[in-house]
Amino acid sequence: MYSNDTISVSELEYLRNASRIINETSARTIQNYFLWRFMMNRVANMPKRFRIVRDTFDRYFRGTTSERPRTLVCGNFVNVNMGYAVSKVYIENYFDENARNQVKIDLD
Repeated sequence: MYSNDTISVSELEYLRNASRIINETSARTIQNYFLWRFMMNRVANMPKRFRIVRDTFDRYFRGTTSERPRTLVCGNFVNVNMGYAVSKVYIENYFDENARNQVKIDLD
């Protein structure tokens, strides 16, 4: 970082508290926390045996009793990660020439 860099912090108290927690917590606990957060974020895209572990945790921790249907989870994953590509294929296959020309986006 250079001495003339400007950093804007809108939540200074949060940053101070987070720094204090990090300084007072063991490296192993912090590593476990980050691994846990990563796995909980990715588990929705894993096989059912992994999702069952997350569902059990959610049931006890949050009081959740069911997960979203797999079709919605997978559809959302494709839309978030490949939305433009899927849209392009859909437009090419199902829009007539006039409609394609009206919404043409150069994705090539």
